[in-house]
Amino acid sequence: MKLLFCTTCEDIVTLGKSTNTCRCGATGGHYKEDGVNAIYYGPAIPIGFKNSEFVDAIRKQPEYGNGVEFTAFVIPKVCPSMVHKDYLDYVPVNGDRDYYEFYDGMMDEAEVQSRQKKLKNVFKDEE
Repeated sequence: MKLLFCTTCEDIVTLGKSTNTCRCGATGGHYKEDGVNAIYYGPAIPIGFKNSEFVDAIRKQPEYGNGVEFTAFVIPKVCPSMVHKDYLDYVPVNGDRDYYEFYDGMMDEAEVQSRQKKLKNVFKDEE
């Protein structure tokens, strides 16, 4: 997963098929059709997550205590999968918002599991 950190407003932007921008509008970008390579503009620092570790951390989210760590990294300034464009050369994209359907489904499942754990704790004498 790739994100953009805007150095102007310090917002973090998720990338999708559509152009997403930070709250000040100075930074934005989108994934190309292949879903791996991205184009972005503005004063941004690209950030990456190891998808498999991120998914595993979500699945293992504890009810209490410390969260589950996963690997995140700053993407190099020169990286073939992250193309930086000048604002005037960037062409915004209005695509399908269902790009993160996999992650949305996973988040829904995590919410269901969380509610089940809470119910289990409330009725722990009945187990």
